[in-house]
Parts: sequence; C-alpha cells; structure tokens
Amino acid sequence: MRAISAIVLTGAALVASALPASAAQVEASLALQAQARLEARGAAVTVPTRVMCENGATGSMWLQVTQNVRGELAIGDKYTPSVPCTGGFHQVDVTVVSRTKAFRPGVAFSTASLNAFLPPDNSRTVEEDRVISIVR
Repeated sequence: MRAISAIVLTGAALVASALPASAAQVEASLALQAQARLEARGAAVTVPTRVMCENGATGSMWLQVTQNVRGELAIGDKYTPSVPCTGGFHQVDVTVVSRTKAFRPGVAFSTASLNAFLPPDNSRTVEEDRVISIVR
C-alpha cells in the first residue's frame, strides 16, 4: 500500500512540475497630465504623460486626443514604440497631430494605453482616460 501511495505522489509531483507556473504581472503605471500644449496653430497638441514599467521590460504607448470644435470632432492619435522601462517614473511628452480639424484651446478628452512586456511571457497593459485642458 505504501509503494502505491509513493508512486501516486511521485506521479502527481511530476505532473505538477510539468505545468507552467502562473506568470507574475509586469509592474506598469500610466498617468496623463491635466494640461496639453497647443502646437502649430492647432495642427497638433503635446500631451505630457508619466510612465513607469519594470526594469528590463519593453514598453510602448498609444495615445488619442478628441475635442469638440464647434460641433465637429478634432481627433488625433500617436503610437510611441518605445518608452523607458527602468522601474522609475519618466515624463514622456507625446505630440499628437490632428487627422481632422485643428485643435483649439479648451477642454478635450484623452485616452492612453501603456503596454509593458518582460520576456519570456510576462506582459501587462494599463489604460487611462482623462479630460484634459489644451492651452497655448
């Protein structure tokens, strides 16, 4: 009986060791700042962000700005393929060019997504939406 129990326990241990361990999430954080700067007479806005991702990770960010300009939407977005990942916070200024109408000083809505990947298979996506103020 003991021999069978030992075989069963050994088999269970082998199966458990063959299963992948649950991957820990990569540390990542994203914050959109409250104020964006108008560029080139409204052709673009520069949105300051603060990003943090775990040291050794690879980070990328996507950001979109939408503004109601006299009943029509000014919309632009920007993909930033590389952001610093050192484990500390970094300011990353993202310049977004409008694809429709010119931006103007006033209220707008911004959404951003930070993707952090730590090889071999750990990743995390954090998002933030915020009302921002566009200033000259």
